[in-house]
Order: sequence, then structure tokens, then C-alpha cells
Amino acid sequence: MSGAAASEPPQPPRLLRALKALRDRRMGAMLILSFAASLPYGAVLGVLTAWLTEEGIDPAAIGVLSLVTLGYAFKYLWAPAFQTARDIPFLRLGGRRSWLVALQVTMAVLLCVLAFSDPSEHIGLVALVALIITLVSPTHDLILDAWRIEVARSEEDKDLMSALYQFGYKFGGFISGFVALLMAARFGWVVVYVMIAGFVLATVLGSLLAPEPAHSGRKNRSQISFLDSLPQGVVLPAVAIVSLSWLVAFVLIAKFVVDALVLETGASGGTFIRTQGPLIVILTVLVPALAATVLTFGYRGQAREVPAGGLPGSSIPPIVRTLFRAIFDPMMELVSRLKWGAVLVLFLALTYRFTDAVWGSFAYPFYLGENFGALGHSLDDVAIASKFFGVIATILGSLIGAVLIAGIGRMPVFFVGGVIAAVTNLLYADLAAGAAHLDAFLAFTHLDAPLVAFAEWAAKIQPDTVVLAEDQGQRMARLMITIFAENIAGGFALVAMTAYLTSVVNPRFAAVQYALLASLTMLIGTLGRPWLGEMIETDGFYTVFIVTFWLGGVAVVLSVLEWLRQVYWSSPGEHLVLEDDPVAAE
Repeated sequence: MSGAAASEPPQPPRLLRALKALRDRRMGAMLILSFAASLPYGAVLGVLTAWLTEEGIDPAAIGVLSLVTLGYAFKYLWAPAFQTARDIPFLRLGGRRSWLVALQVTMAVLLCVLAFSDPSEHIGLVALVALIITLVSPTHDLILDAWRIEVARSEEDKDLMSALYQFGYKFGGFISGFVALLMAARFGWVVVYVMIAGFVLATVLGSLLAPEPAHSGRKNRSQISFLDSLPQGVVLPAVAIVSLSWLVAFVLIAKFVVDALVLETGASGGTFIRTQGPLIVILTVLVPALAATVLTFGYRGQAREVPAGGLPGSSIPPIVRTLFRAIFDPMMELVSRLKWGAVLVLFLALTYRFTDAVWGSFAYPFYLGENFGALGHSLDDVAIASKFFGVIATILGSLIGAVLIAGIGRMPVFFVGGVIAAVTNLLYADLAAGAAHLDAFLAFTHLDAPLVAFAEWAAKIQPDTVVLAEDQGQRMARLMITIFAENIAGGFALVAMTAYLTSVVNPRFAAVQYALLASLTMLIGTLGRPWLGEMIETDGFYTVFIVTFWLGGVAVVLSVLEWLRQVYWSSPGEHLVLEDDPVAAE
């Protein structure tokens, strides 16, 4: 054994391997494709709301656009349909690439339709097109997630592609946010949407550049399934329970869509996500996960290779086999491979982004409000500090995370990301308490003068030129340095989280496993919002930020335990790609 080890050539440093990998066409494709994931979301979630507001559309009608979060929140519901890559016959580009191209072209066309719609006359058409975009775009995202996992040749590849994805995604948000608003003020909304549609169409080049995962073209490729190792009397009830749970979830979603778009009851997407969202996640994620755990350990389910066409002579109905393979096989594979480590993965997915998930609902009340320790800033202040300065900071944070992952590895960055995401809550607590520490920091570093100068410059290039009052300078400096630090931490932590979740996913089940784990990252934040909202009214923002700091510490402790588990207790094949799964067709 020692002789074999001695004969192996020494590995170059991790950073050098990552830099060498950057020359690979997969990395260029990843950067381009991340724009296709980002642009439609920004175009519908942010830019469209601004357009409708400028057109004088009433808030009730704009509220219909709260549907945009629906597809992104629950895309895992249709992820099983795309677990197996099936080529589109008339494109013949491969299972993953053909769908990416088809969806990118579809999104570009829909954005053009949106560009030439008249919201003041056809608000129903605008809402319908926006809804379709927010179903097509998350479908594109889950296929893209599966592709980047399937084509990775090593752990370094997975980390680097995860980082490139987040970097490109955030930069795309800058284009569809700040740049789009500047162009709208000068050239109009039609030009803006045509521009965004053109960018999306250009990302087809990324799909053509991207290599197709080698296994997607194998028509006779065997599959892994746990079905044959379980008693039929157990399989049928398990599939029935999970199917009923998914059916109830679909009915809840369908009812909301009908209420909002057809009956026009004024149903709010935000309220739906907060109230019905947790129940839907429980029905469609936690119930199948619990059932998969019971089948894996309670009935000793084991993975077996089965022919692509299924088991000859099996008495289990085809629809049951299909549902089992689509839902149970990905979950049972994850549980059986990670064993007790699956509990850590689950809790990390639930807690790591807690502060980000909760903070989104309370950012504007804290920035703009006057009560409970809020700051009382104007919309112009927030636009300068958050939409310009903050977006740049997020991109920078993503870049720093990418470089560090390439240099020192995933788990150290994952740990640091959890720490800084928690610590930045203390900056907001200081703001709520009067910013004594922030003022001392600004005075010590002499950053207040350049930050005020930056705020004045950014105000001048806003679509409606803003003149900052003299007494706003110090307050703006505080806000910008806090948002800068929080967004740096957010971009850094998001890159780390994406890389971590990617590392625990089996390429054979990439679409379903990643979509399900990613959905859990927002669950606790969703459940925690009503509780923290009540705490704001009773104890103020300062107390809430202290509480979220300590809750962020839970993810820090869990990340340490996971780091130790991977170093000392992970199974030998936990992160290995199966030998019969070459990851990329050259």
C-alpha cells in the first residue's frame, strides 16, 4: 500500500488545479448560463413592478405579481420529471442541452411579448406572461443545477462551478436591476425588456458551449433503484401516502392561482408563501423524506442495479414504479449513503441561511420605518445603499468566496460563511441602537468622507436626481457600510452553501436531490417570520438582531460538526462519482 502511494505523483495545490480548470469550456458555459438563470427573475420580480408603478397601476393589480415567487419556491415539485435527461427530438443536442436551449428561447420570446404589452390596457396579459416566465425560469434553473453537478469531474470542479454560478447570477441581477432602471429612465421600458430578452437569447451560446453529460445519451443505461429490495406490501402504501401528500399540495397551489388570476380575489403571494408554504413543504419534502428514511433503515432497503426498462415480470404497476423511482429513489440514496450524516445535512440546509431568509421580509420596514428602532431612511437612500452599493458588495462577496474555495477548500469557507452571516446581524443591532460602534469605526478608518462622496455621486446618476441633505451624510455612511458588510457576507455564504449542497448530491439523482435540499434552506426562515414580526413590535429591532445573531450560531456549530464528520467519519465513497458514470462527453 505504501509503495502504491509512493508511486502516485504529488497533486498540485488546490488553487492551481482550480485555475487550470477555469480554462475548461464547462466553466465558461457555467458563467454564461448563470445569466440565463438570473435575468428573468430580476426582470419580473423587480423591473416589472417598477414599470407598473410608473404606469399608475393600482397596488391590488401589482399584488398579482406576488405569484412570481411561486415557481421558484416550489420548483422541486416537478423536478422528478427532469431527473432523467431526455433529448428533444428536433434539437438533438442531448437531454440537458436541448432543454436548456428550448427554455432559454422560450424565456426570450416571453420577455419580448412582455416588452410590447401595454400594462395600462392589458394588465391581465402582463400577469399571465409573468406567471409563465416564473414557471419556465425555475424549470431552467433545476435543469441547470442538474447539468453542473453531472458534468463535474472532481470536488474542485463542483466547488468552482458553484462559485461561478453565484458570481454570474449576482452580476446578472445587477444588469436586470440597477442598469435596467437607468436605461428605463432614458430609453423606456420597451428597450429595457428587449435588452434583457437579447441577453437571455445570447445565453444559448452557453448551452451550445456546454458539454452534455455522457450518461444522458445512453438509452440502455442501467439505473439504481431500491424498489426490488422492498416488500410490495410496503411500497404501495408508501407511494400512496406520498402521492396523496403531493396531490394536496398541488390543489393548494392551484386554488391560489385560480383565486389570484381568475377570480381576482386579491390573494397575496407573500401571504400564501408564509401561511401555506410551510404546509406544502411538509407535505412534499418532509413526508417523503420520513417515508424514505423508514424504508431505508426500517425495512433495510438496498440499492440495486436494474435495467433501464425496469424489472421484467414485476407485479408492481408501472405508475407505482415510476413514482417510486422519481421520488423515493433519490431520497433513499441520499439517506443510505450519508447515514447519520443525513441528519446534519438536513439541519444545515434548514438553518444555514436562516438570517438571510428572515431578513428579506424586514429589510424595508427597518430601513424606512420610524418605530421599534427603525432607521427612517428615504427610498432614495435605500436605492443608493442597497440597489447599487449592496449589489456590488454581493458580487464581491461571491468572488471572494469563489477564490477562497479554490484556494483552501469548501468546508473552511462554509464555516467562515456561517460565522460572518451571523456576525453581520450585530452591525444591524448597532444601527438600531444608535450606531455608536459604527460611528467609532468610521471615525477611526476615516471612511465616512469617501462614503458620503460616493452617496452623492450615486444620487446624481439615479433616474430622478437626488440631492442629499447635509445631515444625511453620516447616516448614509452608516447604512452603506452596514449593507456592504451584510451583502459581502451574504454573497460569500451563498457561494459556500451552494458548493456544500452540490457536494452531497449524487450526480445520478442531481435534479431531485439538489432541488429538495435547496428548498429546505428557506423553510425555517419562512416559519420564523411571523414570530420575529411579533418580537419586533414587542421588543424592537435591536432585540431581533441579537436573537438572529445567536440563532445564526446554530449553523456555525453544525458546520463545525459537519466539517469534523467529513474529515473523520464520512464513508469512503460518500463523495465519489460512480465508475460507470463518466461525467462529461468530450
